[in-house]
Amino acid sequence: MGSDLASRETVRLPLSDGKFITVKKELSAGESWDLDDEPGNRIQSTVLAYLVGWNLVGADDLPLSYSPAQPKDERRDTVRALSESRIKEITDALLPHLQAIRRAEQEKKTTPPVEVVSV
Repeated sequence: MGSDLASRETVRLPLSDGKFITVKKELSAGESWDLDDEPGNRIQSTVLAYLVGWNLVGADDLPLSYSPAQPKDERRDTVRALSESRIKEITDALLPHLQAIRRAEQEKKTTPPVEVVSV
């Protein structure tokens, strides 16, 4: 049997120009509940819930700081400061990841349990 805790694994998703984002493989129950309770922009909230890092740079070509350890308002402000084209690219990269998570969840629900019978 596997752990009942959410995975702490991350996945690196490629963007253009050699850039990438690092996202959580899955959310914990608490993170999922927090996401459901988050008012406002659902796309922004989803990005903030999954995003753990990136290799993006600012106008000065220095690394653009982003970490789950930063206060949520600071992370939100950083994401909101990105260009529209970059945030679209991030959401476009994140969407297939989210779809794969949902497919895996559905497969778990529709796969009948295996019954072991001793002879």
